[in-house]
Amino acid sequence: MAGSSRPYSRSEYNRALIANALIHPFNVVLLAAVAIAGLLLDVFVPVLAVGLVVYAIAAARTYFDEDEANKVLERERAKRRKALEAGRLDPAALADPIAGLVREARRREQRIREAIERAQLPYEEVSTEVDGFIRALENGARRAQLLYEALAESPPAWVEQRLEQLRGDASKAELTAALETQLAVLRRMEGQLQRFYDEMERVLVELDTVRGNLVSVSASSEAANQERLAGDVRALRDEVGAVAAGMSEAYERQP
Repeated sequence: MAGSSRPYSRSEYNRALIANALIHPFNVVLLAAVAIAGLLLDVFVPVLAVGLVVYAIAAARTYFDEDEANKVLERERAKRRKALEAGRLDPAALADPIAGLVREARRREQRIREAIERAQLPYEEVSTEVDGFIRALENGARRAQLLYEALAESPPAWVEQRLEQLRGDASKAELTAALETQLAVLRRMEGQLQRFYDEMERVLVELDTVRGNLVSVSASSEAANQERLAGDVRALRDEVGAVAAGMSEAYERQP
């Protein structure tokens, strides 16, 4: 996944255009036809030299052809999207509240990518940070799912009810102490899970703001805009990572 998650850069796009120009069927057939003609006329070397020049001209024409460039870009983007989707967290495996947040984040991710494409600006740094953000969010969602399942198996309300039943029973002192410890941990887990919900709701709003900024950027200040927007997404990723770390600590400390 490490390689497939990198954004599609301008240099990669240029290499794809060159490869497309070199192996374009018309250009290859043209070169082959000239070479065959040279063989048939028994003047292979001089005709091949001419053929290579004609082939180079045809390849250059293909390289600079706008329609061909658009086809290459769309093809490479489709391959990129497919690679990005491979190995991703399946929202269907998550509880409804967590799955809903993951789906909303992915919708916003797609809108940001579409904004980058429509702006016709490479914005590799922004795209990289979006990839990192989604991975951090999915990591947080996995940990939130662990908390959700643990709380479903041992609801704090049930533990509280059991404690009320044991109050004042000296013979159940050890059990009461164990339940009190369990309740404290469950409440901490409950708080971390709620924090995840609250932070993700806020982060989704922030992602909408990032998309809005992308839509309104000016090509004249591309570098500055990219650095600023990438910093915004990076900050969101760090915040999601902090929430995930807190959930992990709460889960690991459960009795």
